[in-house]
Amino acid sequence: MNRLTSQQRKLVYLAGIVALSIPILILGMPSTGEPGSGGSLAALRQKYDLGESTLGKVDPTSAALNLVLLGLRGIAVDLLWIQLDHQKDTKNWAQMRATTESIILLQPHFKKVWRYHSWNLAYNVSAEWDAVEDRFYWVKEGIKFGMRGCQRNERYPELFWDVGNMCGNKIGRADEWRFYRKFFRKDPDEERFGGRADPEINPAGDDNYLVAKRWFFQANDAEERYEQHLMMRALFRASPYRAQFGYAHALNREGTFDEKARIAWEESFREWTQEYGKMRFHTPDCVLYLEADEKDIHELAQENGVDESVIRHWLDRTQNVTNYRYWRTRALWESEPETVAAHRMLYDGEQAFKRGELDQAQKLLEEGLKKLSETLTSFEDMEYDDTLIEEALWGLLIWQKILQLEGTPVPEKYPLKDLWEREQNRLPDLEYDFKRKYGGV
Repeated sequence: MNRLTSQQRKLVYLAGIVALSIPILILGMPSTGEPGSGGSLAALRQKYDLGESTLGKVDPTSAALNLVLLGLRGIAVDLLWIQLDHQKDTKNWAQMRATTESIILLQPHFKKVWRYHSWNLAYNVSAEWDAVEDRFYWVKEGIKFGMRGCQRNERYPELFWDVGNMCGNKIGRADEWRFYRKFFRKDPDEERFGGRADPEINPAGDDNYLVAKRWFFQANDAEERYEQHLMMRALFRASPYRAQFGYAHALNREGTFDEKARIAWEESFREWTQEYGKMRFHTPDCVLYLEADEKDIHELAQENGVDESVIRHWLDRTQNVTNYRYWRTRALWESEPETVAAHRMLYDGEQAFKRGELDQAQKLLEEGLKKLSETLTSFEDMEYDDTLIEEALWGLLIWQKILQLEGTPVPEKYPLKDLWEREQNRLPDLEYDFKRKYGGV
């Protein structure tokens, strides 16, 4: 080698570099995500589900950034999180979004990054705005961020569940729920969406609970392949069916008491008992399903090789945790035509009271309370349901206010009198709500 000239040595070194690069390229060529693409190491990563290409859509910029940082990714991420907290405290929203993008470039497959930031946008940032339209915009941003996380990380059922939860509970149960539900189907940004839903989160213009239901089903599909660490499996897999309950209940809250609402509850009952109720769940001592009668309990005991008392014990515990019996009874009760009619009369009675039509309001409320009382003869357990109690007490309170305005004493007997006398501890809050809504009467 010493007899070689400087130029010759450089050529030898170059040839050695090229020769060594060939096996490196063969072994380490990155995968495009397509089957058979990439080098030998990429094929092994794909075979054993270890590479980034198996975790969803890979951002090539992220991989490049990791190389540039030369092992300092952890320090860079810590600094970005500190910046993010400061920007949130100072309400620097534009810069906060840019910082968030930098964080997900560095941690594209860190589950908590996606969960935290989607929640932060939908719940915390949205609450900082005054106009309900602005709040809804940031709720949408949280949902969209969560959707991106699902695309990038298909192995995390929790991310799909989070999107469903935001579409369902954030839109449907927030203080601004009436506005949010309307905006979900008809976005307030008329210039961009022309009076239609934002196609990125609701392309078909569906009810928010039905969109949530689809996301929960995707979460269940992912949970069949990958483990989730969010909650008990029986609770996790109940989510799409609970979204159907939310849809039916939301129709009632908005004053929809027709065949559409009844069918929504009927569908809730069918799905809860025939789909969710037939799912098999593992307990420490046996495998069971929740819609099990005495015959099923006997068969499950034989199948598991245990005594029937073991099946009954775990069936009761699992039904209690999931509130299975309550929702089965509630859906069946709500799907009865008499129940729908009672809801409609009580709702219409309050609307007549708002318009000052006291005679009509009194008539509707009395008929509604009577029908509601009659439905309880077949569904005695519902008499202690909080939703029914509040609806009945509210109707009775308005009815008594009408009698007070007319100078008529409350009769000795009236529908649901026992419930009224039993639930006196709830009346102060109802009186307060009544005064806030209608003033002193």
